[in-house]
Amino acid sequence: MAIKVRSVITAHRAKQNPELGGAIDILGAFDELIQPLFPLPMQNMAMVISFEGMERNTMFEMRLNGPNDELISKGEFGVAVSPFGNGKKIIDMEKFLIKERGKYSIDILEKGPQGLKFVQSCDLFTAAYPPKRIFKEGEVEAILGNDEVIKTIKTEFRPFGAKEAVRLQMNLDESKGAEEGHTLFPASNEIEIEGTKHDLTGLRRQMEWMFGRPIPKQEEAKENEEK
Repeated sequence: MAIKVRSVITAHRAKQNPELGGAIDILGAFDELIQPLFPLPMQNMAMVISFEGMERNTMFEMRLNGPNDELISKGEFGVAVSPFGNGKKIIDMEKFLIKERGKYSIDILEKGPQGLKFVQSCDLFTAAYPPKRIFKEGEVEAILGNDEVIKTIKTEFRPFGAKEAVRLQMNLDESKGAEEGHTLFPASNEIEIEGTKHDLTGLRRQMEWMFGRPIPKQEEAKENEEK
């Protein structure tokens, strides 16, 4: 019987349940990773791989591939077979860097006396920017005419690994300028910091979804204080 991969779950963390045999506690499972900026450092990432059709304890080789099918890393792991011919393995990856948008995948190969035997390729997750906001007819004018909603957004952008940061300002009213100490969000969605150009498309999309939301109100002072 040929070994098959039954499932691959990608998550922030995963661990064996100490009270229930064969169970795995999974936190933050995902197959889509929507983020405004890449590279994105992940302090923790885990993969839970389930097999079927196993006849014995087996060693495997795993190859992790990036969006352009480039090899990011590889390693070996062993899986113990259950009485039912199945097996599971938790693979923890600390400080994993998601460099760019696209689909990430793994190739799994069985290690045997005759060498490596291909088992299966599996998708892990797709990294992408937030969706682009399309304003409806009259929506911009309605937002600009409402003093209780967000029309200007300020943020500090510091690229991964950079020391320098820049304060950006985005106005729904494009005729407005930037306040002192801030730079208008570039129309080209591109900025150069420390000699490196950075794509701000995802950040623009995230910020645009904030236009029209209620302006956060400061917490009101308590009227009754302990004497």
